[in-house]
Amino acid sequence: ITRIKEKVEEQAGVPPPQQRLIYMGKQMQDDKTAKELNVQAGAVLHLVLALRGGQ
Repeated sequence: ITRIKEKVEEQAGVPPPQQRLIYMGKQMQDDKTAKELNVQAGAVLHLVLALRGGQ
């Protein structure tokens, strides 16, 4: 999953710590592989940005 996040950073400029990848309604853990999570070719992953807020 770390490699996927690195690719997202290359393409979209979003640093991996700000990325949350969702597959089948669950957040993908960085220490897992796509194979371990049974991600199929052509699957849709959802990217949620974890933006820091504050006042």
